[in-house]
Amino acid sequence: MHNLRIDSHTELYCIFGRAVSHSLSPRMHNAAFRATERNAVYLAFQPESIAHAVDAMRSLKISGASVTMPFKEEVLQYIDEADPLAEKIASVNTLVNTENRIKGFNTDGIGALMALQQQIKSLNRSRVLILGNGGAARAIAWTLLFEGVAITIAGRNIHRVTSLLEDLKREKGEVTSLLISDISREFIANIDIIINTTPVGMMPDSEHMPIDGELLNERHVVFDIVYQPHMTRLLQTAQKKGCKIIAGAEMLLYQGVKQFEIWTGNRAPIDVMRQILEENIHTS
Repeated sequence: MHNLRIDSHTELYCIFGRAVSHSLSPRMHNAAFRATERNAVYLAFQPESIAHAVDAMRSLKISGASVTMPFKEEVLQYIDEADPLAEKIASVNTLVNTENRIKGFNTDGIGALMALQQQIKSLNRSRVLILGNGGAARAIAWTLLFEGVAITIAGRNIHRVTSLLEDLKREKGEVTSLLISDISREFIANIDIIINTTPVGMMPDSEHMPIDGELLNERHVVFDIVYQPHMTRLLQTAQKKGCKIIAGAEMLLYQGVKQFEIWTGNRAPIDVMRQILEENIHTS
C-alpha cells in the first residue's frame, strides 16, 4: 500500500452532509484509493446548503461526492442528470462530475441488495418485510422490486406508509403495507426477509428493537441497516432465535463499493474497505 501523495493532479472526492464528522466514508474511501494507488483524496464537508456545495463541485472540479442527510432529496434540484433508479427513488447519495456535468446515482438500495445476495442465492419470489418508510426504506424497496420480491412496508405513520405504497405501486410488483403495531405472528410467519430501516436500536439507544423479538423464528433472514452498534439488539435476538442475520455494516460497505466503482470505473478493493469498517465500528 503506497504512501498518500498530494500534488496538483490529486483528484478530490468528498461527502456532503450534516454531522459528518463521525462518518466512516473518508476512512473507507481513502483506504480504497491507497490500495488501488489512485492519486485521490476523500474529505468530509458540512455545507450550509447543498446548492452551494454543488456549485463548489463545479468550480473546484471536485470529481465525485457522497450525499447524506439531509440533502439526498434536495440535491436533485441542482444536478444536471439523475440515473433512472435514483429518479424513481427521488433520492441521490452519489454524485459524479464529468467535465462539469453532474450526474446523480443512488447506491443505498444496491448496497442492501448486494449484502443480501451474499447470504441468499436467489431473492426471486421472496417475501420481504421492510420496517420503516423513510429514504432508506424507499431506496431498498425500489431496488428489491426489480428483483421480483413481494414487499410489505411497515411503519408507524399511516400517511407516510401509504404515500410510499402508492409510489411503489406505479411499478409492476406485489406491494402491501401495514402499521408496525399490526404485525402479527400469523403475518410474519409467511415472511422470508425482515429489513429494519428505522433508527430504532442505534447508539446511544441501543437497548431498543423495532419489533417484538417473539415474532421472529428461525426461517427468517434478519437484516438491520443500523451499523452502530455492529450487533444491534434486533440482530442479537434474531441470532438467538436461529435466524440468519446481516449486519448494517454490510450495506455500508457495498453502497461504498458501488460508489467507488461508479467514480473510478475500476473494481473496488472490497477486503480493504471491509477491514477499515471492522476496525472502526463499535462491536457492541
